Amino acid sequence: MPRVKEFDEAEVLDQALELFRARGFKYTSFADLVDELGVSRQSLYDTYGDKHALYQTALRRYLDRSLDSIRRKLEDTDTPVREAFTDFFEAMISGSCANGSPGCLMVNSMVELSPHDADTRALAQAHAREIEGIFVSRLSAAQRKGEIAKAKDPVALARFLYHTILGLAVASRALGDKESLRQSARLAVQILD
Repeated sequence: MPRVKEFDEAEVLDQALELFRARGFKYTSFADLVDELGVSRQSLYDTYGDKHALYQTALRRYLDRSLDSIRRKLEDTDTPVREAFTDFFEAMISGSCANGSPGCLMVNSMVELSPHDADTRALAQAHAREIEGIFVSRLSAAQRKGEIAKAKDPVALARFLYHTILGLAVASRALGDKESLRQSARLAVQILD
């Protein structure tokens, strides 16, 4: 008869996600995971696989939540597009520059692992396409409403805004200066004029 799990898989995955987010992949050992999560080594292996597999599962969970949040922030086409992106950038800056914030797990993963880990790179590329798609949809709707000039390319704008997010996320982690990040975000939104 199979043993019943003695822990909540979703809760443990969320705890692992936050541990990886705070320390990164390299500086989170499997022993750290066992100690911090309060789950035996064998249970972690049986449920998630090795450290890399657990990391990838946690990263996918983080990305799903991130995409849902982005969709919710940008889906209201009654809000003018400039205001929607200004609010989006402000929420990102406020969250990533909060005291003790470990930043965005995806951006941290892109910097730490994507150059030499094909699985993380594939997740990063898929996540980029998803976000750019959400942005294109919102920008195209704004263009149809006359908020953005017809001559502007929604795909190029979406890619630029996504790259701006990446830069802001790295700068927030490295520098933490909210005002300079807000200034950059304001300039980015001006591209929609």
